[in-house]
Amino acid sequence: MASPVKTTVNIPSQTDDAQSPAFAWLEKHQKPLTYGVAGLAVLLLGGWLFLETGKRKEIAANDALDRARGAFESGNLPTASTEFQRIAQSFGGTDAGWQAELGLNEVRLVSGQAQLAADELTKLIGRNPPPYYLSGAQYMLGGALENLKKYDEAAAAYTRAADVATEDYRQIEARLAAARATRLAGKEKEALDILRAVVSKYPKETPGVAEAEVRLAEWTRGIM
Repeated sequence: MASPVKTTVNIPSQTDDAQSPAFAWLEKHQKPLTYGVAGLAVLLLGGWLFLETGKRKEIAANDALDRARGAFESGNLPTASTEFQRIAQSFGGTDAGWQAELGLNEVRLVSGQAQLAADELTKLIGRNPPPYYLSGAQYMLGGALENLKKYDEAAAAYTRAADVATEDYRQIEARLAAARATRLAGKEKEALDILRAVVSKYPKETPGVAEAEVRLAEWTRGIM
């Protein structure tokens, strides 16, 4: 008697049913997926390069600022002026660029170019730099105008510098300068009012308050 024939039937598993459409989709979309992954890699690489380039530029700018400041402090004003101008042009709109513009105008003031400094600082202020640099520019403008004996205008610039400054000590420094310029303009009472406001508004330990008290005593002959 012949042995019965065994028939093997291949029954697809649930796993095969689930994977087949997925594999089919992957095969169909292989190229777009490849392009997408490649594009993401390019973006990531580009972002990394951008950050690295930014860091290198920042380091280069800071090194250039150090050289310019060194030249200024050593009295080499032509070199300091050239360096500050180059930085301002190369890094305009950055912290280094704003610092360089202020440094360049400081060189002009020390060189006796008060009118040129006043004109350039007015342009800088018109570009609305960040508050820290705006306050510095207004303060420096006050100095330029004071050198030009435009005391009322100088006092107004110093006051704007104080209003913009975010640090107490810089506010006081600017208000002390405003009081001085106001007094030079012949407005004794207004100058005393500025000093009294400083003494009453800020804590006694704040840098500049003691100087305001001394000036107030001197200008009022101790009456305060």
